[in-house]
Amino acid sequence: MSPTVFRCVQCDHRVFPARFLCPQCHGDTFEAEECGSGTVTELTRSALPGDAAGVYMLATVTSDAGPVLIARVLNQAVQRGDKVALAVQDGGIFADTVGS
Repeated sequence: MSPTVFRCVQCDHRVFPARFLCPQCHGDTFEAEECGSGTVTELTRSALPGDAAGVYMLATVTSDAGPVLIARVLNQAVQRGDKVALAVQDGGIFADTVGS
């Protein structure tokens, strides 16, 4: 399953997460659209403390639909500028290299 972005029916502006009003035209009707890919613009490495010690990466991804999403990176080889596939797993958004 891919993440969902929301398109304003009035002006076609897309937002994530869902909003009550469109930030551009103040319309209040949205249609949900799946967004399966995007481009990595930033990466952050983070460490888990204690027994769950380990390093994981988060990516800022500009989705192909337009809105920016934060996703956990599955493939540590991902770099800025890479095209990634987006998927929802266990309630979170995950990014992986296209074709993985």
